[in-house]
Amino acid sequence: MSADYTAAVLTAPRIIFVPGLNPKPPPELYRPQLLRVLTAGLARSRPRAATWLAANAEAFRLVAWTYLFYGAYRDITVDIPGIERLLAHPAPSAKDLGELHALPRTLKRWSFVLGDTWPLLGRWLAPPATRRLMHEANRYLKNRRGIGHSIRAILRAELDATWQAGAPVLLIGHSLGSVIAYDTLWELSRERESAQHIDLFVTMGSPLATHFIQRKVRGSRERGAARYPTNIRRWANFTARGDTTALRPRLHPTFAEMLKLGLVESIDDTVGFDNYFRGELGLNEHEAYGYLSQPSIGALVGDWLEKNA
Repeated sequence: MSADYTAAVLTAPRIIFVPGLNPKPPPELYRPQLLRVLTAGLARSRPRAATWLAANAEAFRLVAWTYLFYGAYRDITVDIPGIERLLAHPAPSAKDLGELHALPRTLKRWSFVLGDTWPLLGRWLAPPATRRLMHEANRYLKNRRGIGHSIRAILRAELDATWQAGAPVLLIGHSLGSVIAYDTLWELSRERESAQHIDLFVTMGSPLATHFIQRKVRGSRERGAARYPTNIRRWANFTARGDTTALRPRLHPTFAEMLKLGLVESIDDTVGFDNYFRGELGLNEHEAYGYLSQPSIGALVGDWLEKNA
């Protein structure tokens, strides 16, 4: 890493974050809190990278697509207590672990796995909140009224600006954001024939390996190499224990053909850790703030920054 940690002009690198479903706070409020959590996580394992990112905050970019989708923002004040708790406690408490590993959560997750395997059963088992999220995901996946194209255009514009600046890219997709990112990369490499690439693709709480997504993701109707994007150098996936969105926590088995075809250098899964973010509805093992604070993600992002900054 360069010794000039306070450089004001960013030429490299950039971290682009794509959030998942549900309304998010206004980007001018949401982005600083995401950055705050990520920087704190970096400070615990890669302090030099944390110092650089704190001094070059514009290196962290937010793809704010949810207002286009929902026409509304969410109040950020409900997130603040959970964020402060993450920053104050670098590990889950005994109470957190007791709740996260409790039998009801395990049974709930397995009911979702069964539902993903057998869709008719899934619709019967799914609670109203899950059915709502599936409906919203389908709205994106089926490109209703062009919403999928419009969302991907936001990310594509951010990527184009980054590549034009000559900056290496670390692209992070959380939840459905990982699907949006993957779809955009597929379109760029397969339909637009772009020669640009992502240096590191990070997915968190990703549903990309579920049957629900695999049936509809971009490229799903293709065979062989045409099924996959060609512009990912390395792929690192993270799935917290009990995450009911990432029902199939490891992506390597689903996308192993990319490795065989030489389309990606590596696909690495990190699983079995605890996301202990507490929001207004209690523990949320899927929350993006909790993922960004994880030591394993901090180490990966920190190593990448130290190599490229």
